[in-house]
Amino acid sequence: MSLTIEDLQGIAKIEKDRQEGFEHHIHVCVAAGCLSCQSALVKEAFEKEVNRRGIENWCQVKGVGCLGLCAAGPLIFVQPQGEYYQGVSVADVGEILDSLGAVPISRLDCSVYAPFFARQHKIVLENCGKIDPERIEDYIAEGGYEALFTAIRLMTPQEVIEQIIISGLRGRGGAGYPTGLKWTTVAKATSRPKFIVCNADEGDPGAFMDRSVLESDPHRVIEGMAIAGYAVGASRAYIYVRAEYPLAVKRLRTAIAQAERLGVLGNNIFNTTFQFGVEIRLGAGAFVCGEETALIASIEGRHGRPRPRPPYPAEFGIG
Repeated sequence: MSLTIEDLQGIAKIEKDRQEGFEHHIHVCVAAGCLSCQSALVKEAFEKEVNRRGIENWCQVKGVGCLGLCAAGPLIFVQPQGEYYQGVSVADVGEILDSLGAVPISRLDCSVYAPFFARQHKIVLENCGKIDPERIEDYIAEGGYEALFTAIRLMTPQEVIEQIIISGLRGRGGAGYPTGLKWTTVAKATSRPKFIVCNADEGDPGAFMDRSVLESDPHRVIEGMAIAGYAVGASRAYIYVRAEYPLAVKRLRTAIAQAERLGVLGNNIFNTTFQFGVEIRLGAGAFVCGEETALIASIEGRHGRPRPRPPYPAEFGIG
């Protein structure tokens, strides 16, 4: 039996009710930056101390994606106080738990950065720091996979493309190519089969946009690819990510397995004829494979070398 919208909403309600059952929430950043500063040990210490004190029913400890201030890690966010703490160590765990509902700990306070964060309006990264990237239920509780249901059950492929055109969405690379135009070109292509390719290979020094979203909100990438697949008539997809991102790869694999198990990937998605599968291809770190034709060659098992264009990948891609 395929997943229904009622099933999806039921999962979201159960998860929201579970979250609301806790009086306090301690979000520990478990993205790459903070993990390199031993945040995993901090999270483990919180869990052990919460259990030792017998307060696990009213204090939730959760690993979350990037909290946005990697240089100050390990970072934690405490709710409902709304306190960000920086440079947290295992030795600080007891003091932080003692301060819940009381006076914040000034020496760990991050409020100096509050004006910087207040000016931000997160869109792609809106779930980062809020959800556990390894739990599909957390993503669904934030409205995850409802857009996929709306697209494949309530809209035609052309209507989906028109929405993308109206949105003004563009590629996040240097060219800023209009996404709606690219999807239109692929939809009009007559060759079969069609593939969706996610270019998550970033070789520029210090560029971690792809890594951040893959580590912190992998289901968002998967859902977006599935919507694109429906819009252009593709049933298979590849995520090309460099092997130097082991955490992103691990969480992607977990997310794909969860999505397949739930039925938002695979056959007859939401009781329709639409089917969609996602595979991961690992890159060896070649800078040139960030270029789309070289990337496609690498996915096909050939040397990652760019080829002249036209034809463009939207018309002649994976062979």
